[in-house]
Amino acid sequence: MDLHKLRGFHSVVRHGGFTSAARRLHLTQPSVSLQVKQLEREIGTQLLDRKFRRVVLTREGEVLYELSQRLFETEEEIESRFQSKGRRGRARLVIASNQSVAAHLLPPRLSVFTSRYPGAEITILNMRTAEIVSGVVEGTIDLGAVLIDARHPSLESQPVLPYEMVLITPRDHPLSRRSRISLSDIVQYPFISYTRDTETRQLIDRPFQKEKLKLPVKMALGSTDLIIKYVSLGYGVAIIHNLNIDEANRADLHVRPMKRHFSREYVHLIHRRGESLSSETRAFIELF
Repeated sequence: MDLHKLRGFHSVVRHGGFTSAARRLHLTQPSVSLQVKQLEREIGTQLLDRKFRRVVLTREGEVLYELSQRLFETEEEIESRFQSKGRRGRARLVIASNQSVAAHLLPPRLSVFTSRYPGAEITILNMRTAEIVSGVVEGTIDLGAVLIDARHPSLESQPVLPYEMVLITPRDHPLSRRSRISLSDIVQYPFISYTRDTETRQLIDRPFQKEKLKLPVKMALGSTDLIIKYVSLGYGVAIIHNLNIDEANRADLHVRPMKRHFSREYVHLIHRRGESLSSETRAFIELF
């Protein structure tokens, strides 16, 4: 049996569709679909019920998926034990992200990852997007997590988690009581933003510039958590991405989506194009 075809089938089922499987396998959707069809022909039975829009397994498909799950888990264990020994006995993974991703998105995934690779040495770098892109291109970083599509010819960029821009104000702020807020309403109040040389600051400024409005930036900070802190203390209002919003800071904030002015964005994982990924890097990507 061709393990590439089996891996395609396994990924389709595990990730709930051909599109998600294709992203994770770094193939086109038609290629994954062809793998599954060829596998069905090879073993002489139908694995997926195609009457439904979602992935539905036939009885034979359920049996094969369970067997393939055990197979690929064993494969990961073998790679973890023996490939890492070939690298002087210890698996290594270098991840770079901004502070928001490192503080709010990585911890639960690292908890799962370290349980699977208890001997792994993990390095997490807090860097700006341009530095992350350069590091991944140069090969000093295994995997980058950035808030934009890097669109670099030497990189694979995979969208993994959606986020949106939100307006945050203190709970008792006048804007918190309005049913509808325009950009011209926001510029009436002191504004806290990101530093000028960041992609997020440019993203925030864009709709205001389009409407020829000047944001009254009172304070510019390099950290979303710091922006949240100073807004909660009453120094101004801010527009941030919602990755850092949780139940703890919601108690002091009023949070309002800004969908009229900012489209949904995605956290992207980036790695070098055409390079064989280590088992550790593949395993970490699978956690998103």
